[in-house]
Amino acid sequence: MIEILIYLLLGAFTGLLAGMFGIGGGSILVPSLIFIFYGMGFESSIVVLMAIGTSLASIFFSAISSALSHHNKKSVEWSLVTPLSMGMILGAIVGAGYAATLSNENLRWIITIFLIVIGIEMMAGLTQNLAKKNKEIISMSRPIVPIHGTWIGFLSAIIGIGGGSFTTPLMVAGGYNIRKGIGTAAACGIPIAAAGAIGYMYYGQNTDVNLPAGAVGYVFLPAVISISLASIFTAKLGANISHSISEKALKISFGLFLIVVGIMVITN
Repeated sequence: MIEILIYLLLGAFTGLLAGMFGIGGGSILVPSLIFIFYGMGFESSIVVLMAIGTSLASIFFSAISSALSHHNKKSVEWSLVTPLSMGMILGAIVGAGYAATLSNENLRWIITIFLIVIGIEMMAGLTQNLAKKNKEIISMSRPIVPIHGTWIGFLSAIIGIGGGSFTTPLMVAGGYNIRKGIGTAAACGIPIAAAGAIGYMYYGQNTDVNLPAGAVGYVFLPAVISISLASIFTAKLGANISHSISEKALKISFGLFLIVVGIMVITN
């Protein structure tokens, strides 16, 4: 019962972040689930894979809620969502398969480095500074966009995120304003999360390790259900907040938090 309450609180927090920053919440879900699954006594060799797969499956639902909220505020560039998604689906499936070949330790290092880099980016506001220049630095032409989607999907599936940390800066570098970037990233989180979760379910069926009851491959369904139920509601709230307040102080605090969590992932 306590674990369900923890999942609900975790889902509420990650849903809020998904709506506010278009990051999907995976940057919080993955390290949190790693600590929770270790505490539950899961086989250590699959803890990180379980955390990543469960994160992606949970993000799917909050991404839908967040995308609808941003759509209602006309901040989703739907003309780019489809071509980006084509590449993201392919990249996420391949990324899930590649992650399944990596050791627990290597995955922890990848997640730690990602969290520290994203934490620094949020504190420095590099994406927002780029947005202020309002210049197209990277091509977002129709033939190129699916290629961008492929590498975003690949990296996102390995780390267990919805891709917003990559998609938002890409959109800004492509000449779009940051609110369009956040909204489009939220919409693109749907295909990444779906394809990535399916990949982790599939590849997890082939493991020699005994999976815990309630797991389908590397996705732990009890956590997915609880996290998703809470995140669906708070994602809408987060989207509303992102359109109504200054995010500078919050991003600095959140950036510091991510750096600390990243260090904890590799030292525990």
